[in-house]
This record gives sequence, structure tokens and C-alpha cells, in this order.
Amino acid sequence: MESTQDNTPQSDTIEIKVYVPINDVTERQQGMIDNAIAKHPRDRKYLTNSAYSEIFAPSKNDANDIIEHAEAQNWDVSFNEKAREITIKINSENVAKPQSGNSTIPLVFLSSQGDIHLDAADSSQKANASAKDIADPTQKTGFVKNNQERRVGRGHAIPIQEPTHGYSVLEIAESYNFPDGDGEGQTIGIIELGGQFEQNDLENFFAQYDTPVPEIQVVGKPSTTPQNDNVEVTADIQVAGILAPKAKFVIYYGTSILDAMKTALADTENKLTVISISWAGSELGYSQQEIVELNNVFHEANLKGITVVGASGDNGAMNNKPYANVNVPVNSTYVLACGGTQTYITDDKIAVEVVWNESTSQSQVATGGGFSQRIAAQQYQVASSEEYIEKFPQFAPYHKAGGRGIPDIAANAADASGYTIFFEGSWIKVGGTSLATPLWAALIARMNQNLGYRLGFINPYLYRLIGSSSFHQILEGNNNLYLAAEGWNPCTGLGTPNGKELMQAIDSLE
Repeated sequence: MESTQDNTPQSDTIEIKVYVPINDVTERQQGMIDNAIAKHPRDRKYLTNSAYSEIFAPSKNDANDIIEHAEAQNWDVSFNEKAREITIKINSENVAKPQSGNSTIPLVFLSSQGDIHLDAADSSQKANASAKDIADPTQKTGFVKNNQERRVGRGHAIPIQEPTHGYSVLEIAESYNFPDGDGEGQTIGIIELGGQFEQNDLENFFAQYDTPVPEIQVVGKPSTTPQNDNVEVTADIQVAGILAPKAKFVIYYGTSILDAMKTALADTENKLTVISISWAGSELGYSQQEIVELNNVFHEANLKGITVVGASGDNGAMNNKPYANVNVPVNSTYVLACGGTQTYITDDKIAVEVVWNESTSQSQVATGGGFSQRIAAQQYQVASSEEYIEKFPQFAPYHKAGGRGIPDIAANAADASGYTIFFEGSWIKVGGTSLATPLWAALIARMNQNLGYRLGFINPYLYRLIGSSSFHQILEGNNNLYLAAEGWNPCTGLGTPNGKELMQAIDSLE
């Protein structure tokens, strides 16, 4: 359940979104889920939109319970069954003041994370509502969205006179031994909350490489268009587009990552194979219900054969807070979390590659990474995280909850070794994990094209290749807390790709 409320007069309206739980899954349906996610990608039978809608239909009992409760309070209520989403609009005066003849307030906040309890049977239950109530959908609980999702990249453009003054995207991909391919037959979705691109910039960029501008479809509109976000949206398209120029690109705008993801997954026209997300918010700013629903949509994407790649962040392990924390969406076990390196290339080969960290005494500028405090590690990652803690026991307190380790993989992200793009009539150099993310999205698209099947939820198979020649392991540097190391580490994950070997290795696994 998501609520939004601006600093406006009490006569305005609070909008709350309730995400209705699904019906119990049958044995047959569980078999379909396993076929879509548990098997090797070549053997999977991914769910169609109709099959997913059948299996994950919202519980009508729970939906009716919430709707009836809202109607009894004279709140406006509507139900989008396809999105499992009930929207309730409440006049703020009804929240600020007790109802007539009732000494209790209709909305009670459960925690600082923004979880709320819509109503309870009596005043004592309402007054004593606890955080565990949010796990029980019959308790009509939800959340107030109190975090602000931001573009991971800083839009820090470094002017250059011509494209040879920076690393071209193709040069970076060549250094990572990308397999041949142009993305034909693939559809790459790009999640955006703000920012826009100019066609003229795309035409100039792709003309530099004698390549037509890819097919681009835009769904929705940006809520804001500051220059920094415009740089990043432009970079998303140019980085992924030059590596997969015959793929179709669909830009999905939304008011939040969750909103844009639901729009993308409801798209029955475009057959998405990869989604790239370079927006994020600290997981500590999300309610538990919001975390759960985000995990649900990424799980849905995987079940439909879509690989979701997300940026780990550009503010180091501390992520602009006085304590270590990681970001949404990469805390989800169903997202391929992408960290950053600083890469030096000579003759299309990597000469030196270290953890990306360009921090100063005034700012944290480094790859994000660490351990989630909200989502536990899945089995595929437990051993690698524990091995890291054995090497560095000083980091055990950060891992005591057994949280998901971030990132999974990495790619070039430093300003010093930035990507050359064309923006507002000029060539510029841009860095950030927000550039590494569409690079990996294009790699997934090329691998899908070559393999002849969609990789979908690829994370478990990547961890089976830990320490192999499929990755360039990053052994030097830190992200202002954690240290680089062999195997997996919370700065650069398993490492950066050796694309052709990675593709062949995945295909050879059972």
C-alpha cells in the first residue's frame, strides 16, 4: 500500500495504494513457476501474461474486505485487478480529526518506515498496532512513501572536444570481450522517473558510428526534466543502443520505480527481454510492504523471462548516511545488481581495473555495495558472502542479519574512465553505475540473441561461475568501507564480464 501526501492544506486528499495478496498457489501452478525460474534458462518455460494473471490473481476475499472497509468510511475507492492495486482517496480532514462519535484516528502509523494500519476492531488494538501487523493483509495495513527515489548517476558531464578524448562505449565493450551481436529480436525496457532525450543528440551520436538510431518507444511522460536527469536518460539510450542497435527500446516513465515497473509488466505489446534501472533509493527509506511489493514485481519479470539489471549506486557503502546501507531495487534477489570499477584500457584490452572510488573529503563518490538489512540472501549467494566475512571478520556486524549481498557484478563506472556520449550538441564524458547498468543490459541482450533463449533470472548461474575466467576479478580498492577480494566482494561482486567466455560457460552449465 503506497500513500502520497504533499505539504498541503488539510482539505486536500491523501492517496493510498493497497497491493492485494494473491490466492493460494495450486500444485500445478507451483510447477509452472518452477519451470519458469528453477531450471536452466535453456529449459525454462516462461509464463505468458495470461498465465501469470491466472496464477497470481488477487485474492477477492482480501480485496473485498479492504474495499468494504473503505466504503464504510466513505472513502473513494477503486480496484485495478490486473495490477492487484486498490486506490483509496481520503480527505485529509478525516485523517487529522477523529470521526464523529469515535475517539480514535482512522490512520495509525506503525513505524518510521511509513507502514500504517488503516483500522482495527477497537481502540486498544489500534493503539497497540505493531510492525508485525503489516504481514497480515486482513489487518488492512499499508505504507506511506517517505523516501525519494533519485537517479543513481550524478549527471556529472565532463566536456571533451571530440569522442576520441574519452572511452567509446564500443571500446569498453571490446575490452570486456562482448560476444558479437546487434540485439536483433530483443526488447530492452528502460525505467525512468524523470529526464528526457533529444532526437538530435541521438542522431549525432549514432552517426559517429554509421549506425541508425534504434527503434524507441516512449510510454508515459517524465515528471521532471532537470539537466542532470536528461544527461542520464540520454546516456541510457546511447550506451545500450550502440551495443544493441537492432533491439527495440521502450522507455517506461513512472512516479516511482514500482509504478514504472508495473507499467512495463502490464505491456502486452512489447515482448521485453531485459529491463535496465538506474534509479534508486536507500532501502532504509521504504516500508516493509513496499519492499515486499517491489520484490513481487521483479519476481514477476523473472517468471516472464525478463532479466532486470539495476545500478548499485554512486555514493559508496555509506550511501550518504552515517551508517552502511544499500539501495532499492538492487536489494531484491530478483535483480542483477551492478557495481562500478575504474578501468584503464590499452589496445582494446583492460590494463588496470580497480574498485571505483573517487571520493573526496566533501563527497562520497564510489560504487555502492554491502549487505541488505531488509532482504535475506538466497541460497545461491550464502556461501560467497560467508567466505567474504571469513576473510574480513571486521565486517561481520554488517552481515549479522544474513542479508543479500550487493552487487552481483560490475563494469566501468568512474568519471576518470567515463563513457563518451553526445548531449546538447557536444561530446561529453560521463561516469557512474548508471552507465555500467545499461552496458550489462546490452550484454544480456547479445547473449540472449546468440544463445537463442532468454536468460531471465540469471543470478544463480553467475554464482556457479565464481572465480572462473568468465569474470575479471577486482582485487584492489574499497568503497569507503568494504575491501576488494577474490571471489565475491561487496564492492564489485563477482567482477566485470569476460563476455564470450561468460556466455559459453552459462550455456555449458547443467
